[in-house]
Amino acid sequence: MKFIKLIVFFFFQTVCFGQTASLSATVTEVAYISLAPDNSVFNLVVTSPTIAGESIRVVGSNTSKWINFTSAVPFSLTRTIYAQITSGSIPSGMALKLTISPASGGAGVLGSSVSSVNLSTSPQVIISNIGGAYTGQGSGYGYNIKFELVISDYSLLREGNTNLSITFTIT
Repeated sequence: MKFIKLIVFFFFQTVCFGQTASLSATVTEVAYISLAPDNSVFNLVVTSPTIAGESIRVVGSNTSKWINFTSAVPFSLTRTIYAQITSGSIPSGMALKLTISPASGGAGVLGSSVSSVNLSTSPQVIISNIGGAYTGQGSGYGYNIKFELVISDYSLLREGNTNLSITFTIT
């Protein structure tokens, strides 16, 4: 008796269906700036000498202010922060010096600060090359700024009071 071997192959075909999900993400351009802890007024005082021949002294400086910002920029662009006096004028014979410390906290491209500038009514660059970044919020984050009144020319000093408004702008 002969046996015929029949080999049967079964082919199984698995049908796979693939699905694609589309996602659209949009990051909008952002440029926010604030001062911390707040926009409060502070005083810089010029005092009289107590003995003839002594110089007039400027008492105090303010180092409690911090510049905080958030920035999202278009590709290959950067932002700049400017400072300027927008109301009032510096007393004759004096200069208002603004010193900017390096950034603290945050993440991203926080830019770089100038060490100091004498403020005027013209906008002056204080921080440049800011990319996508955030500093953190509140005191201790961002750039610490110090205001200092400096006597630049004793011959021009005159008695009086003055109020100034300083505006910080991010572009």
